[in-house]
Amino acid sequence: MLILTLVLVGVVAIIAYKSQKKPQRIMREGKLLKSETVFIDGEQLYVEKVAFKDWHVCIHSFYLISDKLAEGHTVVEQRWDYNDFCNITVRLEDYTYLLIRQVDVIALVRSFRPIPIDEFDNIAQPLI
Repeated sequence: MLILTLVLVGVVAIIAYKSQKKPQRIMREGKLLKSETVFIDGEQLYVEKVAFKDWHVCIHSFYLISDKLAEGHTVVEQRWDYNDFCNITVRLEDYTYLLIRQVDVIALVRSFRPIPIDEFDNIAQPLI
């Protein structure tokens, strides 16, 4: 009985430890490649990358993810890359995010406070 209790406590401790190490995933679509919180120029940023089986699914998911990120928030400012429409930076009332599609991978950089787009792009682009 004592051994069973110790094993149960150990399993619960491992689960609690692993759940604290990873930030909560924002993009539910695709296979998670990277998920981390970084500090650059005094700003805390969340970086996430997901992969897809092909570029068709990736393009479709890009627009779904973009809509979900802005859902329920007021868009203050946004900038699209007009070459292929798969690069967008948006400043919402609560935070700013950069979403980029790279063939079959989507990368997200999200701030924890609203930052003007010009300033945010300078900080976020090197993380992609």
